[in-house]
Amino acid sequence: MPRSLANSGYGATFSIGDDASPTGWTLVNEIASINKKNFTVTSIDTTHLTSPNATEEMTPGLIKPGTVEMTGNYIGSADQLQFVTLAQARQEFPFKVTAPMQKNTKLYTGLGNCFVTDYETGPFEANKKIDFKVTMQVTGTVTETVV
Repeated sequence: MPRSLANSGYGATFSIGDDASPTGWTLVNEIASINKKNFTVTSIDTTHLTSPNATEEMTPGLIKPGTVEMTGNYIGSADQLQFVTLAQARQEFPFKVTAPMQKNTKLYTGLGNCFVTDYETGPFEANKKIDFKVTMQVTGTVTETVV
């Protein structure tokens, strides 16, 4: 039986892009977790009064873009504080997620556009590191490659 090629998330990164061509990327520091939900396909109810076997019928609808959620150690660096600026400007921006794959022999890259929907810092406690959490709404398709 072949051994698994699975990787941990160690070494994954999240970067915010600018409007330049080619895109310049700013790495966000001290990320502890990245959770990227690419999309959801909505369901359209097509049930009618004579649906077979008295069973509801469904058909796929439009693709609804997902979200990117990150947590990390809050250090108040410019790369973390930019989420406030981006949210206040209601600005869409490119993002890039990278991660090692297949026993570190390949690299995953996920590219898309998003905007900030939620940003939290804290709790601020005596014997605990300060955390941050940011949630971003993806605005369209996400392109994924592994090379």
